Amino acid sequence: MKKAAVVCMVLLAVMLIDKTASFASAHDRARMKDATVLRERAKVQLIPDQELEKLIPVRVAIVEVTLNDGTKLTERVEHVRGTPENPMTRDEVVAKARELMIPVLGAATCSSLIEQVLALDNVKNIRELRHLLQAKRESK
Repeated sequence: MKKAAVVCMVLLAVMLIDKTASFASAHDRARMKDATVLRERAKVQLIPDQELEKLIPVRVAIVEVTLNDGTKLTERVEHVRGTPENPMTRDEVVAKARELMIPVLGAATCSSLIEQVLALDNVKNIRELRHLLQAKRESK
């Protein structure tokens, strides 16, 4: 099985536990080895579908969940979230930007950058944003 498939299965297990997915959880190597995550991971099967693979670069997914009582729930997504065919809302983009930028830029700089990007029409000189794009340096 390909490494990406294993990571996908572990991330699904984390999603079952956390009820969400995040950049941090998708990259938390220690958590991927956690006993609770591994117990949930044992419940997850990834079944390749050659017909879906033929659709690449379009990314289609089918998720089927079998509940303890045997009930099967199925969802097919024709276009993954964040593609032009299934765009994220402004709030979703901002939330994702915060999640990715705060660890690097800090909360205040991140908020300022987001505000200015959302009001880009009012920025007289794009160089005004330059100082907001630099990672915070740790004090020694």
